[in-house]
Amino acid sequence: MKGRRAAREEATATARRLLESAVAHAAENLESSRASAELARKVRLRFNIRLGDDLKRYTCRGCKGLIVPGVNARVRLGHGDPPAIRITCAECGRVNRKILGRPYIRSGKVGKPDS
Repeated sequence: MKGRRAAREEATATARRLLESAVAHAAENLESSRASAELARKVRLRFNIRLGDDLKRYTCRGCKGLIVPGVNARVRLGHGDPPAIRITCAECGRVNRKILGRPYIRSGKVGKPDS
């Protein structure tokens, strides 16, 4: 019988493999990719597994479905301060933002009033 740690490690590998294959095959067959991404999500919820930053961007924060840029999501570059990438889900319309960089945090000016 497996221990809890071994089962969780196996579930992590399974969820990662399912999501990577879903992203890789999304252009050919979007429905089966959605199904495998949903299965990966169920595995992650069951074993309380967090995704790394490399795979977290393929999950919509609105509908919790699979989003693949260029397949079922629109990608735009925001020219604000700080600049951000805006990924719009084609299913629910939610705009998922990824901040590219915050140079003002490194300068130590956060929380200090302008003088």
